Amino acid sequence: MCYYKQYNQLRVMLLPPRYIGKFMFKSVETIKKLPIGEKMRKLSNYVGIVGIITLTIMLAFSGQIDAEIEKGSAIGIWLLDEGSGTTINDSSGNKNHGELQGGSWVNTPSGRSALSLNGVNDRVIIPDSDSLYAESAWTITAWVNVNSAESGFGHIVGKRAANGAVANYAFRTSGNGAHWEAYYSRGGWKGGWNQGTVKKGTWLYMTATYDGEDTISLYENAVQFSSVGGFGGPAPRNTAEVNIGGWTNNTTETLNGMLYDVAILNVALAEDDINKLMDQGIKTLLPVEPLDKLSTTWGNIKSR
Repeated sequence: MCYYKQYNQLRVMLLPPRYIGKFMFKSVETIKKLPIGEKMRKLSNYVGIVGIITLTIMLAFSGQIDAEIEKGSAIGIWLLDEGSGTTINDSSGNKNHGELQGGSWVNTPSGRSALSLNGVNDRVIIPDSDSLYAESAWTITAWVNVNSAESGFGHIVGKRAANGAVANYAFRTSGNGAHWEAYYSRGGWKGGWNQGTVKKGTWLYMTATYDGEDTISLYENAVQFSSVGGFGGPAPRNTAEVNIGGWTNNTTETLNGMLYDVAILNVALAEDDINKLMDQGIKTLLPVEPLDKLSTTWGNIKSR
C-alpha cells in the first residue's frame, strides 16, 4: 500500500464518528456502481489493519451517532460538573444558566463532580425564559442519589410558581419520600402519584416523560416502571422560574440528596433513547464540533 493511500485512510480515522460514517457510506455506494474487476481493486484498498481500526472506531461510536439529540430539543442541560462556585452553566445552548443557593460540591465514586442538597433551602435557581416552557411533550432526566433522610416531596426539577397553583413540569419523590411522582397542572393537578419505590443511598438514572397528549411515564435506570394516562393536553404557559432541587420559594418540598447531568427536553424520549443517555452520558449528545475543530473532537474521543 502506498504512503499516499495510508495517509488518506489515516485522515478518515481522525474524523469525528458522524463523518466517518458518511465517508464509508459514500465510498460503498460509489464502489457498487463499478465493473466487477474495478470493484475488487477498490475494495482491497479498505482491507488491512488501518481499515479494521477504522471499522472498530465506527462500531464503537455507532450508538453515539444514533442517539444525538436533534437541534432544538433540549430545553436545558445542566451537567453540574463545575465543582466550585455558584454559577451553574446550561450546556444546551439556550443560555438558561442558574445560580446555586446553598448546596455543596461532592465527588461521586467515579470521580466526577455532583451537587449535594440539604432538603431545606438548597437549590439551583434558573430565571424564566421562553425556551424553558415545554409547549407540549417533555422529558426530565438526571442521575440522582436520594439520602435516607428524605421524607417528603423531594423535587429533582420543578417549574412551579411561588403560589404553588401552577406547574409546567415537575419530578419529585412522594409525600413520604418512598415513591416517585411526575406532574403538571392544567385545570387541576395531573400526575403519576406514588409510583415505584425510591431506592435511597444509591445512584439511579431517573427519567420522567409526558407525551404531550395523555400519558406520564417513569423510568429507573432506563427501564420503565410506570405509565399513567388520562390527563389530556399539556400545561399552559407560566412565568415561573425553574428550580433544580425544588420549586419557587418553597422550603418544604426540596430534595435531600445528590444529583448531576440534569436535563429537560421538549420531547418524550423512548426507552431506547433513555438507555443511550444513561450509558453514554449527556455530554455525548451535545452537538459535534465542526471540522475546523477536528483536533478538539479527536482529543475528546481519545479521553473517553
